[in-house]
Amino acid sequence: MPHDQVWKELLWAFFRDFMELFFPQAAARLNFGRARLLDKELFTDFAEGSRREPDLVVEVYTTDGEPEIILVHVEVQARREADVPARMWEYYALLRFRHRHPVYPIVVYLSPGAGGLTHETYRESVLGHNVLRFRYSAVGLPDLPGDQYLSAPSVLAPALSALMRTSDVGKPSHMARALQRVAEAPLDEARRGLLAHVVGTYITLSSEEQAELARLMAEPGLAEARNMVNVFEQKALQKGIEQGIERGIEQGIARGIEEGISEGLAQGEARGKRELITKLYASKFGEPNPRFVTALEATTDIGALDRLFESVLAAGSPDEVQLASG
Repeated sequence: MPHDQVWKELLWAFFRDFMELFFPQAAARLNFGRARLLDKELFTDFAEGSRREPDLVVEVYTTDGEPEIILVHVEVQARREADVPARMWEYYALLRFRHRHPVYPIVVYLSPGAGGLTHETYRESVLGHNVLRFRYSAVGLPDLPGDQYLSAPSVLAPALSALMRTSDVGKPSHMARALQRVAEAPLDEARRGLLAHVVGTYITLSSEEQAELARLMAEPGLAEARNMVNVFEQKALQKGIEQGIERGIEQGIARGIEEGISEGLAQGEARGKRELITKLYASKFGEPNPRFVTALEATTDIGALDRLFESVLAAGSPDEVQLASG
């Protein structure tokens, strides 16, 4: 699922949690029972005819019954773009003119540099005279302390901590704890899966860290978290844990568990990558041809599978796919 679509769904599914987590004073004034997601807002800049599309536009009412608009825009780019303040002003102005309600503007950054919870300002000057000063709220997720939000009571906070500063306990432990918090949350499967997807997407682990995560997941207290791991880790961890436990029982030593986990991790990861490559190929070119299927099944090396994935992603036709075996 594209990043922007994930964030639109996440912010609406957890709109109240988002507001209460980062803007508790504003949230205390809102009647969330009357919150209504407005239809996808597509605006046109009258001067240039360019399209303007914020990520989330919610009509809300205060506890006094006054209508307001909450505007949330997510910047998913790896680097912060210089035109964000101007775009936030355009979103605000177009919404204000269209709906005639007060607008509360928020930008969420997925790249570092914003400074955590802060405010940003857009200014315009004409002939040396300041004619406009527009201020909006900003949430710079990568600049916030991950440990603090990992332990916050909010159901949303542990998932968002995946984008924050790396926990002092290390990424594998942070991921395991975040997934356990998600698993324990009183949510339906769809909302729980959405949070788990965020954790699995934004905490990236090296091979060594994946092995450490596998060892952590073998602990009895993390049984629920094991079910929340994304497709790559889930297949690898489950296989590795099963083989490790069986071998450990047979040999009566802990070494069997460690060896089984490592072996299962590699096999499960390769299987997950082949499934992902197959889905990508089918989405671009239709049903895979026998030659592709045979070559894919024969490829066991993780590096070769990564290169094949990149080849399918870049190819414009099936003939451009560079097959490899290993």
